[in-house]
Amino acid sequence: MSGAILFLNRWPLYADERRWENRLAAPEILFSPADRVTYLCDEGGRSGVPADAERVHVVGDFDDLDGVLQVVDAVVRDEGPFEHIIGFSEFLLDLAATLRERYGIPGPRPEETSRFRDKTVMKETLSRAGIRVPRWASCRTEDQVLAAAEEFGYPVIVKPVRGAGSQGVHKVASPKELRALCAGQSLHDLEIEEFVGGEILHVDGVLDAAGKPLFVCTSRYISTCLDFELLGAPLGSVFQTDPAVRERCEDIAVRCLTALGLRSSAFHLELFDTGEELVFLEVGARVPGADVPYVIHDVHGVNPWRLWVDVLLGRPVHLPVPAGELSGGWLIIPSPRPLPRKVTATTPLLGDVAYVYRELVPRVGEVLVSKPGSYATIQGGRFLFRGGTQEQIEGAVRQACAQYRLTTEPAR
Repeated sequence: MSGAILFLNRWPLYADERRWENRLAAPEILFSPADRVTYLCDEGGRSGVPADAERVHVVGDFDDLDGVLQVVDAVVRDEGPFEHIIGFSEFLLDLAATLRERYGIPGPRPEETSRFRDKTVMKETLSRAGIRVPRWASCRTEDQVLAAAEEFGYPVIVKPVRGAGSQGVHKVASPKELRALCAGQSLHDLEIEEFVGGEILHVDGVLDAAGKPLFVCTSRYISTCLDFELLGAPLGSVFQTDPAVRERCEDIAVRCLTALGLRSSAFHLELFDTGEELVFLEVGARVPGADVPYVIHDVHGVNPWRLWVDVLLGRPVHLPVPAGELSGGWLIIPSPRPLPRKVTATTPLLGDVAYVYRELVPRVGEVLVSKPGSYATIQGGRFLFRGGTQEQIEGAVRQACAQYRLTTEPAR
Protein backbone atom coordinates (compact mmCIF):
# COMPACT_ATOMS: atom_id res chain seq x y z
CA MET A 1 0.00 0.00 0.00
CA SER A 2 1.37 3.40 -1.00
CA GLY A 3 -0.36 5.73 1.47
CA ALA A 4 -3.20 8.18 0.93
CA ILE A 5 -3.31 9.65 -2.57
CA LEU A 6 -5.18 12.74 -3.79
CA PHE A 7 -5.76 12.35 -7.53
CA LEU A 8 -6.70 15.49 -9.46
CA ASN A 9 -8.61 14.79 -12.67
CA ARG A 10 -10.17 16.92 -15.40
CA TRP A 11 -10.03 14.28 -18.15
CA PRO A 12 -13.14 12.32 -19.16
CA LEU A 13 -13.38 8.73 -20.29
CA TYR A 14 -15.72 8.38 -23.24
CA ALA A 15 -18.34 5.68 -23.66
CA ASP A 16 -17.70 5.88 -27.41
CA GLU A 17 -15.54 2.80 -28.05
CA ARG A 18 -13.94 4.43 -31.10
CA ARG A 19 -12.08 6.80 -28.81
CA TRP A 20 -8.90 5.78 -27.02
CA GLU A 21 -7.88 9.10 -25.44
CA ASN A 22 -7.26 9.04 -21.66
CA ARG A 23 -7.72 5.27 -21.42
CA LEU A 24 -4.06 4.65 -20.54
CA ALA A 25 -4.44 7.21 -17.74
CA ALA A 26 -7.52 5.52 -16.27
CA PRO A 27 -7.24 5.06 -12.48
CA GLU A 28 -8.08 1.36 -12.80
CA ILE A 29 -4.78 0.95 -14.67
CA LEU A 30 -2.73 3.22 -12.43
CA PHE A 31 -3.74 2.17 -8.92
CA SER A 32 -4.16 -1.13 -7.10
CA PRO A 33 -7.14 -2.00 -4.86
CA ALA A 34 -4.84 -1.50 -1.87
CA ASP A 35 -4.18 2.16 -2.74
CA ARG A 36 -6.28 4.64 -0.76
CA VAL A 37 -7.23 7.12 -3.47
CA THR A 38 -9.38 10.22 -3.05
CA TYR A 39 -10.56 11.82 -6.29
CA LEU A 40 -10.90 15.56 -6.83
CA CYS A 41 -12.44 16.28 -10.22
CA ASP A 42 -14.54 18.79 -12.11
CA GLU A 43 -17.70 17.84 -13.99
CA GLY A 44 -15.67 17.12 -17.14
CA GLY A 45 -13.45 14.69 -15.27
CA ARG A 46 -16.22 12.90 -13.38
CA SER A 47 -16.54 10.19 -16.03
CA GLY A 48 -12.81 9.52 -15.63
CA VAL A 49 -13.32 8.46 -12.00
CA PRO A 50 -14.15 4.79 -11.30
CA ALA A 51 -17.88 4.29 -10.81
CA ASP A 52 -17.28 2.41 -7.54
CA ALA A 53 -14.87 4.98 -6.05
CA GLU A 54 -15.77 5.76 -2.43
CA ARG A 55 -14.04 9.12 -1.99
CA VAL A 56 -15.02 11.52 -4.78
CA HIS A 57 -15.24 15.31 -4.51
CA VAL A 58 -16.38 17.50 -7.40
CA VAL A 59 -15.33 21.14 -7.78
CA GLY A 60 -17.05 23.63 -10.01
CA ASP A 61 -13.86 25.00 -11.57
CA PHE A 62 -10.22 24.03 -10.94
CA ASP A 63 -9.26 27.64 -11.72
CA ASP A 64 -11.23 28.80 -8.67
CA LEU A 65 -8.38 28.36 -6.20
CA ASP A 66 -10.34 29.55 -3.16
CA GLY A 67 -13.16 27.14 -3.96
CA VAL A 68 -10.75 24.23 -4.45
CA LEU A 69 -8.91 24.98 -1.21
CA GLN A 70 -12.19 25.08 0.68
CA VAL A 71 -13.03 21.59 -0.59
CA VAL A 72 -9.57 20.13 0.05
CA ASP A 73 -9.33 21.70 3.52
CA ALA A 74 -12.55 19.88 4.43
CA VAL A 75 -11.30 16.61 2.90
CA VAL A 76 -8.02 16.79 4.82
CA ARG A 77 -9.91 17.58 8.03
CA ASP A 78 -12.36 14.71 7.59
CA GLU A 79 -10.22 12.04 5.93
CA GLY A 80 -6.75 12.83 7.23
CA PRO A 81 -3.55 13.99 5.45
CA PHE A 82 -2.34 12.80 2.06
CA GLU A 83 1.09 11.40 1.24
CA HIS A 84 0.88 11.98 -2.53
CA ILE A 85 -0.84 14.44 -4.86
CA ILE A 86 -1.02 13.37 -8.49
CA GLY A 87 -2.40 15.35 -11.42
CA PHE A 88 -1.57 14.70 -15.07
CA SER A 89 -2.99 17.70 -16.90
CA GLU A 90 -0.63 20.55 -17.74
CA PHE A 91 -3.26 22.88 -16.29
CA LEU A 92 -3.28 21.09 -12.91
CA LEU A 93 0.47 21.18 -12.26
CA ASP A 94 0.35 24.60 -10.57
CA LEU A 95 -2.59 23.58 -8.40
CA ALA A 96 -0.90 20.33 -7.37
CA ALA A 97 2.21 22.28 -6.37
CA THR A 98 0.14 24.76 -4.34
CA LEU A 99 -1.62 21.93 -2.50
CA ARG A 100 1.66 20.17 -1.71
CA GLU A 101 3.05 23.35 -0.21
CA ARG A 102 -0.13 24.08 1.76
CA TYR A 103 -0.34 20.61 3.34
CA GLY A 104 3.36 19.76 3.58
CA ILE A 105 3.21 16.91 1.06
CA PRO A 106 6.38 15.71 -0.73
CA GLY A 107 6.80 16.55 -4.39
CA PRO A 108 7.28 19.63 -6.59
CA ARG A 109 6.34 22.93 -4.96
CA PRO A 110 5.45 26.16 -6.82
CA GLU A 111 9.06 27.30 -7.25
CA GLU A 112 10.06 24.03 -8.92
CA THR A 113 6.88 23.81 -10.97
CA SER A 114 7.41 27.33 -12.32
CA ARG A 115 10.52 26.09 -14.13
CA PHE A 116 8.23 23.90 -16.24
CA ARG A 117 5.18 26.17 -16.47
CA ASP A 118 6.67 29.66 -16.83
CA LYS A 119 8.48 29.85 -20.16
CA THR A 120 10.59 32.83 -19.09
CA VAL A 121 11.82 31.07 -15.94
CA MET A 122 12.42 27.94 -18.03
CA LYS A 123 14.61 29.72 -20.58
CA GLU A 124 16.42 31.81 -17.99
CA THR A 125 17.41 28.68 -16.07
CA LEU A 126 18.66 26.89 -19.18
CA SER A 127 20.44 29.95 -20.54
CA ARG A 128 22.42 30.21 -17.29
CA ALA A 129 23.36 26.54 -17.76
CA GLY A 130 24.87 27.30 -21.17
CA ILE A 131 22.09 25.74 -23.27
CA ARG A 132 21.05 27.51 -26.47
CA VAL A 133 17.54 28.91 -26.16
CA PRO A 134 15.65 31.44 -28.32
CA ARG A 135 16.30 35.05 -27.35
CA TRP A 136 13.29 36.27 -25.40
CA ALA A 137 11.85 39.02 -23.23
CA SER A 138 8.84 39.35 -20.97
CA CYS A 139 6.22 41.69 -22.42
CA ARG A 140 5.70 44.85 -20.37
CA THR A 141 4.94 47.83 -22.60
CA GLU A 142 4.32 48.28 -26.31
CA ASP A 143 7.54 50.26 -26.76
CA GLN A 144 9.57 47.60 -24.97
CA VAL A 145 8.02 44.81 -27.05
CA LEU A 146 8.72 46.69 -30.30
CA ALA A 147 12.32 47.27 -29.21
CA ALA A 148 12.76 43.56 -28.46
CA ALA A 149 11.37 42.68 -31.90
CA GLU A 150 13.82 45.05 -33.57
CA GLU A 151 16.65 43.38 -31.67
CA PHE A 152 15.52 39.82 -32.53
CA GLY A 153 14.46 40.57 -36.12
CA TYR A 154 11.10 39.76 -37.72
CA PRO A 155 9.22 37.51 -37.68
CA VAL A 156 8.89 37.12 -33.92
CA ILE A 157 6.77 34.89 -31.72
CA VAL A 158 4.44 36.26 -29.03
CA LYS A 159 2.90 33.71 -26.69
CA PRO A 160 1.50 33.17 -23.20
CA VAL A 161 4.10 32.62 -20.50
CA ARG A 162 2.15 29.68 -19.03
CA GLY A 163 0.34 28.42 -22.11
CA ALA A 164 0.19 24.99 -23.76
CA GLY A 165 -0.75 23.47 -27.12
CA SER A 166 0.13 26.63 -29.14
CA GLN A 167 -3.01 28.31 -27.83
CA GLY A 168 -2.67 32.09 -27.98
CA VAL A 169 0.62 31.91 -29.93
CA HIS A 170 1.17 34.53 -32.65
CA LYS A 171 3.79 34.68 -35.38
CA VAL A 172 4.22 38.40 -36.10
CA ALA A 173 5.79 39.56 -39.36
CA SER A 174 6.06 43.35 -38.98
CA PRO A 175 5.98 46.28 -36.55
CA LYS A 176 2.48 47.12 -37.79
CA GLU A 177 1.19 43.65 -36.89
CA LEU A 178 2.94 43.81 -33.53
CA ARG A 179 1.41 47.19 -32.65
CA ALA A 180 -2.04 45.85 -33.55
CA LEU A 181 -1.47 42.79 -31.37
CA CYS A 182 -0.31 44.90 -28.44
CA ALA A 183 -3.27 47.24 -28.80
CA GLY A 184 -5.76 44.41 -28.82
CA GLN A 185 -4.87 42.72 -25.53
CA SER A 186 -3.15 42.99 -22.18
CA LEU A 187 0.58 42.28 -22.31
CA HIS A 188 0.49 40.75 -18.86
CA ASP A 189 1.62 37.10 -18.89
CA LEU A 190 2.98 37.25 -22.46
CA GLU A 191 6.52 36.88 -23.76
CA ILE A 192 8.20 37.71 -27.07
CA GLU A 193 10.94 35.55 -28.54
CA GLU A 194 12.96 35.23 -31.69
CA PHE A 195 11.63 33.00 -34.45
CA VAL A 196 13.85 29.96 -34.94
CA GLY A 197 13.48 28.23 -38.29
CA GLY A 198 13.79 24.51 -38.91
CA GLU A 199 12.08 21.26 -38.04
CA ILE A 200 10.94 20.42 -34.51
CA LEU A 201 11.71 17.26 -32.60
CA HIS A 202 10.28 16.08 -29.30
CA VAL A 203 11.92 13.92 -26.65
CA ASP A 204 9.62 12.11 -24.24
CA GLY A 205 10.17 9.88 -21.25
CA VAL A 206 10.07 9.33 -17.50
CA LEU A 207 12.80 10.11 -14.95
CA ASP A 208 13.47 8.22 -11.73
CA ALA A 209 13.93 9.75 -8.28
CA ALA A 210 17.55 10.58 -9.10
CA GLY A 211 16.63 12.31 -12.36
CA LYS A 212 17.90 9.47 -14.58
CA PRO A 213 15.84 8.40 -17.60
CA LEU A 214 13.99 5.13 -17.19
CA PHE A 215 12.53 5.41 -20.67
CA VAL A 216 13.19 7.95 -23.42
CA CYS A 217 12.36 8.22 -27.12
CA THR A 218 12.77 10.87 -29.81
CA SER A 219 10.30 11.86 -32.52
CA ARG A 220 10.24 14.35 -35.38
CA TYR A 221 7.10 16.39 -36.01
CA ILE A 222 5.21 16.41 -39.27
CA SER A 223 4.46 20.13 -39.58
CA THR A 224 4.23 22.02 -36.25
CA CYS A 225 1.68 22.63 -33.52
CA LEU A 226 1.64 26.31 -34.52
CA ASP A 227 0.88 25.53 -38.18
CA PHE A 228 -1.86 23.13 -37.04
CA GLU A 229 -3.50 25.90 -35.00
CA LEU A 230 -2.96 28.84 -37.34
CA LEU A 231 -2.94 27.29 -40.82
CA GLY A 232 -4.93 24.09 -40.40
CA ALA A 233 -1.95 21.93 -41.42
CA PRO A 234 -1.94 18.21 -40.53
CA LEU A 235 0.04 17.40 -37.39
CA GLY A 236 1.89 14.26 -36.39
CA SER A 237 5.27 12.81 -35.58
CA VAL A 238 7.39 9.72 -36.22
CA PHE A 239 9.77 7.92 -33.85
CA GLN A 240 13.41 8.46 -34.83
CA THR A 241 15.51 5.28 -34.90
CA ASP A 242 18.84 6.64 -36.17
CA PRO A 243 21.19 6.17 -33.17
CA ALA A 244 23.11 9.37 -33.97
CA VAL A 245 19.93 11.48 -34.08
CA ARG A 246 18.60 9.94 -30.89
CA GLU A 247 21.87 10.33 -29.01
CA ARG A 248 22.20 13.98 -30.03
CA CYS A 249 18.64 14.86 -29.05
CA GLU A 250 18.46 12.79 -25.89
CA ASP A 251 21.81 14.10 -24.66
CA ILE A 252 20.65 17.72 -24.82
CA ALA A 253 17.29 16.74 -23.32
CA VAL A 254 18.96 15.18 -20.29
CA ARG A 255 21.18 18.25 -19.94
CA CYS A 256 18.08 20.46 -19.94
CA LEU A 257 16.20 18.31 -17.44
CA THR A 258 19.21 18.14 -15.13
CA ALA A 259 19.62 21.93 -15.22
CA LEU A 260 15.92 22.35 -14.44
CA GLY A 261 16.13 19.84 -11.57
CA LEU A 262 13.39 17.47 -12.72
CA ARG A 263 13.02 14.18 -10.86
CA SER A 264 10.35 11.49 -10.47
CA SER A 265 8.40 12.82 -13.43
CA ALA A 266 7.32 12.32 -16.99
CA PHE A 267 8.53 14.93 -19.47
CA HIS A 268 7.82 16.25 -22.95
CA LEU A 269 10.67 18.37 -24.35
CA GLU A 270 10.79 20.07 -27.75
CA LEU A 271 13.82 21.13 -29.78
CA PHE A 272 14.34 23.15 -32.94
CA ASP A 273 16.62 21.47 -35.48
CA THR A 274 18.00 24.31 -37.61
CA GLY A 275 20.22 21.99 -39.62
CA GLU A 276 23.24 23.42 -37.87
CA GLU A 277 22.29 23.17 -34.20
CA LEU A 278 19.63 22.03 -31.77
CA VAL A 279 17.85 24.87 -29.96
CA PHE A 280 15.65 24.35 -26.91
CA LEU A 281 11.99 25.20 -27.52
CA GLU A 282 10.11 24.26 -24.34
CA VAL A 283 9.48 21.46 -21.88
CA GLY A 284 6.56 20.19 -19.82
CA ALA A 285 6.75 18.07 -16.66
CA ARG A 286 4.06 15.76 -17.97
CA VAL A 287 3.30 12.96 -20.40
CA PRO A 288 3.24 14.17 -24.04
CA GLY A 289 -0.07 15.16 -25.55
CA ALA A 290 -1.96 14.23 -28.72
CA ASP A 291 -1.51 10.54 -29.63
CA VAL A 292 2.18 10.26 -28.67
CA PRO A 293 1.68 8.22 -25.46
CA TYR A 294 -0.60 5.70 -27.17
CA VAL A 295 1.92 4.96 -29.92
CA ILE A 296 4.69 4.77 -27.28
CA HIS A 297 2.61 2.14 -25.50
CA ASP A 298 1.76 0.20 -28.64
CA VAL A 299 5.29 0.23 -30.10
CA HIS A 300 7.51 0.19 -27.01
CA GLY A 301 5.20 -1.47 -24.49
CA VAL A 302 5.50 1.42 -22.03
CA ASN A 303 2.50 3.21 -20.53
CA PRO A 304 4.04 6.61 -19.61
CA TRP A 305 1.34 7.44 -17.06
CA ARG A 306 1.66 4.08 -15.28
CA LEU A 307 5.47 4.34 -15.26
CA TRP A 308 5.22 7.86 -13.79
CA VAL A 309 2.87 6.68 -11.05
CA ASP A 310 5.10 3.69 -10.28
CA VAL A 311 8.02 6.07 -9.77
CA LEU A 312 5.99 8.47 -7.61
CA LEU A 313 4.70 5.67 -5.38
CA GLY A 314 8.06 3.90 -5.12
CA ARG A 315 6.91 0.73 -6.85
CA PRO A 316 9.26 -1.66 -8.65
CA VAL A 317 9.68 -0.71 -12.31
CA HIS A 318 9.71 -3.38 -15.02
CA LEU A 319 10.55 -2.12 -18.50
CA PRO A 320 10.15 -4.16 -21.69
CA VAL A 321 12.93 -4.87 -24.17
CA PRO A 322 13.37 -1.85 -26.51
CA ALA A 323 11.64 -2.05 -29.90
CA GLY A 324 14.95 -1.69 -31.77
CA GLU A 325 14.60 -0.60 -35.38
CA LEU A 326 10.80 -0.52 -35.37
CA SER A 327 9.22 2.92 -35.53
CA GLY A 328 5.73 4.29 -35.10
CA GLY A 329 3.84 7.50 -35.56
CA TRP A 330 0.57 9.38 -35.46
CA LEU A 331 -1.28 11.85 -37.64
CA ILE A 332 -4.10 14.30 -36.98
CA ILE A 333 -6.02 15.87 -39.85
CA PRO A 334 -7.63 19.05 -38.50
CA SER A 335 -11.32 19.74 -38.81
CA PRO A 336 -12.29 22.11 -41.63
CA ARG A 337 -13.10 25.67 -40.68
CA PRO A 338 -15.23 27.46 -39.70
CA LEU A 339 -16.96 25.12 -37.23
CA PRO A 340 -19.45 23.65 -36.57
CA ARG A 341 -19.66 21.50 -39.70
CA LYS A 342 -21.58 18.33 -40.53
CA VAL A 343 -19.69 15.38 -42.05
CA THR A 344 -21.08 14.19 -45.40
CA ALA A 345 -18.31 11.79 -46.55
CA THR A 346 -14.93 10.34 -45.43
CA THR A 347 -12.28 7.94 -46.78
CA PRO A 348 -11.15 5.62 -43.94
CA LEU A 349 -7.55 4.43 -44.32
CA LEU A 350 -7.43 1.38 -42.03
CA GLY A 351 -6.62 -1.63 -44.20
CA ASP A 352 -5.77 0.61 -47.15
CA VAL A 353 -2.63 2.48 -46.04
CA ALA A 354 0.17 0.26 -44.76
CA TYR A 355 1.09 0.46 -41.05
CA VAL A 356 -2.13 2.23 -40.03
CA TYR A 357 -3.41 0.11 -37.15
CA ARG A 358 -6.04 2.38 -35.63
CA GLU A 359 -8.08 5.33 -36.78
CA LEU A 360 -10.73 7.72 -35.52
CA VAL A 361 -12.67 9.00 -38.53
CA PRO A 362 -15.86 10.99 -37.91
CA ARG A 363 -19.07 9.31 -38.98
CA VAL A 364 -21.27 10.63 -41.74
CA GLY A 365 -23.82 12.91 -40.07
CA GLU A 366 -21.52 13.72 -37.13
CA VAL A 367 -21.12 17.41 -36.31
CA LEU A 368 -17.58 18.65 -35.74
CA VAL A 369 -17.30 21.37 -33.09
CA SER A 370 -14.44 23.52 -31.86
CA LYS A 371 -12.43 22.30 -28.86
CA PRO A 372 -9.50 24.74 -28.53
CA GLY A 373 -6.23 23.30 -27.23
CA SER A 374 -7.33 19.68 -27.52
CA TYR A 375 -5.59 17.45 -30.04
CA ALA A 376 -6.93 14.16 -28.62
CA THR A 377 -10.55 14.63 -29.60
CA ILE A 378 -12.72 14.03 -32.67
CA GLN A 379 -10.79 15.89 -35.35
CA GLY A 380 -11.03 15.70 -39.13
CA GLY A 381 -9.26 12.35 -38.73
CA ARG A 382 -6.76 10.64 -36.41
CA PHE A 383 -4.46 7.78 -37.43
CA LEU A 384 -1.91 5.63 -35.54
CA PHE A 385 0.98 3.83 -37.29
CA ARG A 386 3.30 0.99 -36.26
CA GLY A 387 5.11 -2.10 -37.53
CA GLY A 388 7.59 -0.53 -39.96
CA THR A 389 10.96 1.16 -40.08
CA GLN A 390 11.22 4.90 -39.67
CA GLU A 391 11.32 5.39 -43.43
CA GLN A 392 8.29 3.15 -43.95
CA ILE A 393 6.26 4.97 -41.28
CA GLU A 394 7.22 8.36 -42.72
CA GLY A 395 6.09 7.17 -46.15
CA ALA A 396 2.80 5.89 -44.73
CA VAL A 397 2.14 9.21 -43.01
CA ARG A 398 2.76 11.07 -46.27
CA GLN A 399 0.43 8.69 -48.10
CA ALA A 400 -2.27 9.18 -45.47
CA CYS A 401 -2.01 12.97 -45.79
CA ALA A 402 -2.37 12.74 -49.56
CA GLN A 403 -5.11 10.10 -49.63
CA TYR A 404 -7.49 11.03 -46.83
CA ARG A 405 -10.59 12.98 -47.80
CA LEU A 406 -13.20 14.56 -45.54
CA THR A 407 -16.28 16.29 -46.95
CA THR A 408 -18.47 18.52 -44.79
CA GLU A 409 -21.20 21.11 -44.96
CA PRO A 410 -22.24 23.88 -42.57
CA ALA A 411 -24.14 22.49 -39.60
CA ARG A 412 -27.67 23.79 -39.31
